[in-house]
Order: sequence, then C-alpha cells, then structure tokens
Amino acid sequence: MNKGINVLIIFLLGSVGNVFSQELTHQVLVPVAGVSSNGSINYSQTIGETAVEILNCSNFVFTQGFQQPGIKFSKENPPPGNGVKVYPNPVTDYVTIELFGTETREFRIEFFNISGTMLRVENIVFKDQYWYNQQYSVERYIKGLFFIKVTSEDGVINRTFKVEKL
Repeated sequence: MNKGINVLIIFLLGSVGNVFSQELTHQVLVPVAGVSSNGSINYSQTIGETAVEILNCSNFVFTQGFQQPGIKFSKENPPPGNGVKVYPNPVTDYVTIELFGTETREFRIEFFNISGTMLRVENIVFKDQYWYNQQYSVERYIKGLFFIKVTSEDGVINRTFKVEKL
C-alpha cells in the first residue's frame, strides 16, 4: 500500500512539474532595452545581451542571439536630383558623405579644422548618374568643431558642413 502511494505521489509531482514547465515563453528579460526607428531603418538593442551575430549567405540572412533583429536588405533607388548629405552630427568615429546626382560631375571634398588647417582632401569624378556613400574616419581628429566642404567643378554643389567631434 505504501509503495502504491509513493508511486502515485511521484507521478503527480512529475505531472505538475511538466505542466509548469510548459508555461515558459521565449522572452528575454533585460534590465534596459531600446528601440529606434528612422523610416526604413530600425535599430533595437539590449544591455546585458550576450551576442547577436549576422551571417549572410546568398539570399539568406542568419542570426544568432537572444533578441533576433529584424533585418531587411533591399535595393533602393538613388535620391532624386543632385545633392550631398553629411551625417551623423555630432560624430565620434566615422562620418558618412553621401553624394547623388544625374550628370557627369567632379567633386572636391575638403576636411579642415576651425583654424583653417587642411586635414584631408579628396577628388572624386563621376562619369554618369551616381549615388556615392562613403564613410571617413575622424577618430584621430581632436574633439570640437571641424568642417567638411563639398564642391563640384561646375558649381552646382557648393556646401560646407559644420561637424562636431565628440
């Protein structure tokens, strides 16, 4: 009799344990998290997450980690018209210069500090419609303000950007 009751108790405890274990969900509880969205770009992050790795293989994107990022790769069309963008501002490590246009054009890109000392000069020539997106390292620049001047030989583009280095 005692043996039968012991078996019944063990069976009930095992059943209750399985019932509770089935209530677990695939959630990650983190102390701090954030989500940021800017039109077509979404960024989410957590503090305390061990790692998220993204691997590309032909037409597939593989990820690993607790929080699976939603990544969508798409081929975009260049912006309409002619123009130049410089971002981010303020900057810490890299600044991106984006040039776009519809005609043959030659550009001069100049980086100089607040006292007028030239830090970098680059000439770029486009033979046809273009959409140029390039990151430039500013890690070695001192903290404070510097300027990026982008001019085209034909005078269509003539912009100077004031950028703050943190």
